[in-house]
Amino acid sequence: MNSLRRVLPLAHQNPSLWTGIRAFSSSDSSTLRKSVASLLDSLSLKQGQTLVQNCGDTDVGKIVIELAKERKLQTISIIDDKPGTPETIEELKALGGDLVVPESYTKTWYMKRLVSEMSPAAGINFSDGYQATAVGKALVDGGTLVSYSKKLPKHVVYDGAARRAIEWDTFAKEKKFKVLNL
Repeated sequence: MNSLRRVLPLAHQNPSLWTGIRAFSSSDSSTLRKSVASLLDSLSLKQGQTLVQNCGDTDVGKIVIELAKERKLQTISIIDDKPGTPETIEELKALGGDLVVPESYTKTWYMKRLVSEMSPAAGINFSDGYQATAVGKALVDGGTLVSYSKKLPKHVVYDGAARRAIEWDTFAKEKKFKVLNL
């Protein structure tokens, strides 16, 4: 994974607090683990709350799952549809993932029902494309979406004829969530 050199402003909690996210890199797992821990701290989630993320099968995604489990947070992890998905789902559940779903599952009414039961308060986006939309759709109104150097989609597309695609900014405003682009 490419190194990301970013600074995470925690203005939604304390305007004077800045946490450096340095070298988000799979080559140094202790640095990566500390960076993810810092990110989770910044979200101020309480035990029992839910976090949704995409790219759950990456090194960063696995660390998010492990640290969330240690903090007694529930996780919803979205992974790509690809060969070996059932094995990947089992691997991530063994790490502590509560709900691990392929991208195609996020487009079903089952996902909508599960999300309404789990009420994710925070989302982490590590991907471009539809998975970013899936994370956003899963968040409760007023939740926080953190996106790492990934371009958010211009439009949010809904399957079926009942709703048209809407602009991302309109979608975020309707859901009243905070979007942090890092």
